[in-house]
Amino acid sequence: MPPVSYLLSFADEVFIHDDFDLIRPSKRPVSVYQAVLSISENTWRKMACDVFGIRPDRLMPAAVLDKIIETDTCSNLAVPVEVWIDAEVDFSVRVYDQR
Repeated sequence: MPPVSYLLSFADEVFIHDDFDLIRPSKRPVSVYQAVLSISENTWRKMACDVFGIRPDRLMPAAVLDKIIETDTCSNLAVPVEVWIDAEVDFSVRVYDQR
């Protein structure tokens, strides 16, 4: 049975929070984009190959964000929100409340 899922119906700040140029990786990302920047190197390599079919050094964070928006799904509505990168749910990121 597939996992329960929800559409991404969040405010723009959940996708990319203020101070875009200052967004850095974090253990508790507060936006989807920051969560993308926080993906581990090993996961990034596997995701580049499995989801995008490209070398990891060719995969840009903006492409991952676009894929998340295309997939348009999360597992839950409580914090941390698990946002799906791909429809198969092989890859996802978690987004937390603002600090």
